[in-house]
Amino acid sequence: MLKNLVKILSHGKLTVLLFHKVPRNASLYAPNEISLAVFESVLDTVSSLFRIISLDDAVLALRAGNLPDRAACITFDDGYPDWLDGVVPILLNRGAHATFFITSGQFMGLPMWNERILHAITRAPNGLKGFELQGSNLPLLLTNSATDKTNTVAALDRYLKYQKPLDRESSLRALEAWAGVSVADVSTMPVEHLRILHSKGFAIGSHTISHPILTRCTEAVALQEMVDGREQLEAIIGGRVSAFAYPNGLPHTDFSSNHIDLVKKAGYVCAVTTDWGAAFSGTSVFQIPRFTPWGPTRSKMA
Repeated sequence: MLKNLVKILSHGKLTVLLFHKVPRNASLYAPNEISLAVFESVLDTVSSLFRIISLDDAVLALRAGNLPDRAACITFDDGYPDWLDGVVPILLNRGAHATFFITSGQFMGLPMWNERILHAITRAPNGLKGFELQGSNLPLLLTNSATDKTNTVAALDRYLKYQKPLDRESSLRALEAWAGVSVADVSTMPVEHLRILHSKGFAIGSHTISHPILTRCTEAVALQEMVDGREQLEAIIGGRVSAFAYPNGLPHTDFSSNHIDLVKKAGYVCAVTTDWGAAFSGTSVFQIPRFTPWGPTRSKMA
């Protein structure tokens, strides 16, 4: 009955699901992360209710107006070292295709900014005075307890996300100096993992170099992030990268119509957002919506 309902409601529509880091055990200080066991449950539900297709095939079908019933795509953002031994075997065992949107800066010693926050706060030694982020108007950020660290990670994530790239980098360096940690020790996705993902038939998309909010960049910087990010990934995998994911991905907030034009100029054939909902024949392939199907029950996910 549930499958038939999904078939009716999803007719002519494309569901694109979004995931990020999927650790075997979620971090104590990042409660919104989903564990590998939860992901496996989600994927089993999706596989039973939808027909998982590649994003390339979905884009062609959207343009032609002939989407198959219950069409769905699986996507991941950013790039994490635990993907290869975690989500990849689960996907392969179920024959589920996925597109991985990668920030290329991590292959040149520039880890994801949010991972730098988590690394610094997780390893901040006991007894440190609170961290004061100059010019932020944030209260003194504490790390005396697990609750303090969780709240501090969340506060820094919210604030630094929308800072201009150079300002954000300056704040991250100040945080790392305060915590006594090095950016070189932040875990990143190895280059070889990217090549393996590609060799196993998964699609590789670009998610810029450093994951800036595009509306906080000049157009020249935004275009460079798009073009150089794609070219760096293509050089690594020896193949074409044709899909783009807007960092953070909220229309009118994180990117504008000007950035859609830049994506086209940079040579991409489609782009995905984080605007909730489904795509249909009238949806621009440069603004394909995505969401994460939080459960926990099968009916809620459906």
